[in-house]
Amino acid sequence: MKNKLLLVLVALLGIGSGYLLGGGHNEAAAARSTTMPANPHIVYLTPPDVVHGVLTSERAQEQGMVTLQSWAEVRKAAQVQPLDALLVEHNKFAELSEDDRSWLRRQLEEGVVIVGIGIDIEAFSTALGLPNLRAPGEAPIPIGDDGYILFRALLLGAPEDVQAMRDANWLERSILGEPIKLDTRNPLSAGVGTARGKLVNEQDMELLRQRLKSWIEYTYQLREEMASNEIDQGR
Repeated sequence: MKNKLLLVLVALLGIGSGYLLGGGHNEAAAARSTTMPANPHIVYLTPPDVVHGVLTSERAQEQGMVTLQSWAEVRKAAQVQPLDALLVEHNKFAELSEDDRSWLRRQLEEGVVIVGIGIDIEAFSTALGLPNLRAPGEAPIPIGDDGYILFRALLLGAPEDVQAMRDANWLERSILGEPIKLDTRNPLSAGVGTARGKLVNEQDMELLRQRLKSWIEYTYQLREEMASNEIDQGR
């Protein structure tokens, strides 16, 4: 599953105007646009003055990221503008409540890239409440303090199909290599992928930036295609 997006079918999530429920506390969340913003909303959740390789709070801000220090701040920021990517310094995973974890799960399904900084795959998987993200046969090489593990997922389709996929634990089954084939006449897409890397030098930072950019662009492309399909089908 390394560096792969496993697309089951092509589709989209119901994209409307107004507000959607963000999960957890049922806070209002700004609806996702089909148009990619000039500056994607990328947040780095980290304690102040923590360094991982060349990644610091200042370096993240230079890259156009917003640095925050609590899950409450992250969720509040997502209400104003939907997240496109979320980087999490490993110590912050210990502060996740079950409500935060449920909220984070919904963010994942909507295409938000989650990047664990300085955390090994097993601990990262556990923090997200997911099966082990280490690919079968992958050597258990530690991520290290200057490394990261990236996880991306996307579930798009008609609301009733999206709910059916959730009820069938689509995310866990996709990770385990058992994707669900839902019997539906509506377009449907479900995919997951992982990547790992280092933050030792500027070249590493550029690779991470490119990985985030390519995935964010891809998700907006799918959302735009869905909106067009819904118009064509008169939905």
